[in-house]
Amino acid sequence: MRPLSIRNHTVRLGMVLLLASALSGCSSTPDGEDSRKSADQLHAEGLEALTNKQFRLASERFQELDRKHPFSPLAIRAQVNLIYAHYKREEYADAISVAERFIRLHPKHAYVGYAYYMRGLSFYQQISSATQDQGNTREALTAFQELISRFPKSDYAWEAEQMVTLCKDRLAEQEMVVARYYLDQEEYIAAANRFNQVVANPAYNRTPYVEEALFSLVLTSKRLGLLEDARNFASVLGHNFPDRPFYARALTLLATDQAPTRSEMATMRQGVAQKGVLSRIFQGVAPALAPSQKEF
Repeated sequence: MRPLSIRNHTVRLGMVLLLASALSGCSSTPDGEDSRKSADQLHAEGLEALTNKQFRLASERFQELDRKHPFSPLAIRAQVNLIYAHYKREEYADAISVAERFIRLHPKHAYVGYAYYMRGLSFYQQISSATQDQGNTREALTAFQELISRFPKSDYAWEAEQMVTLCKDRLAEQEMVVARYYLDQEEYIAAANRFNQVVANPAYNRTPYVEEALFSLVLTSKRLGLLEDARNFASVLGHNFPDRPFYARALTLLATDQAPTRSEMATMRQGVAQKGVLSRIFQGVAPALAPSQKEF
């Protein structure tokens, strides 16, 4: 269609513009038409949106780039930044999906370690309280451990190690929640089995809950008439935590057989340096707004 002159009648011009607007929404023009944004345009708009924390707009631009220009070198950049945009919008399932797709399509890419890291972090952000199912905690733990195993020299490996510690803390905390319940119900054998799991399991025996678990094993052993075991647990507690509140209370328990009240227990727990799963807030790491060509 020949372009209209600005001298054309106003009504005719309005009708043409209206028609053009209607057709633009359903156009099936081939790649490269002016009606379609280039990969460079979409990428630039996506980066600008990330810079301005407009994460919804960023995700839309990166998705469009990936969909319409799948063979552009910028498509890989878009996929990486899309993981981050979804994460910042708390669309964790979408972030996991995009990360897993990136890992599948680009297993040897320089940024695949980042995809593993953000996948684990997206599971981590969905972790529920210690009284609920810890499926997401286990998924996050597995993801971070896989990152460390596959990419030990990655920029994200050290951070993943810290996250592994936090995931183990939460799983240990859940064991303690169950063990405390059994203890309150005076089901001492069941409680002792749970407390012993925290002390003996290599995944948990470096968590902050070991101190209380050892003390509780002193208490349950005493209640079950296993006095030698109670003294042994107290000895281990004193060796590892000699100046901590639970050891002093364990010595009193052995001497007087007087168990602490719930209020006392709560106070002693406050004296332990908790490193619970929510004690650190991870905002997510941006992959880089304008990474160098060699990275991609």
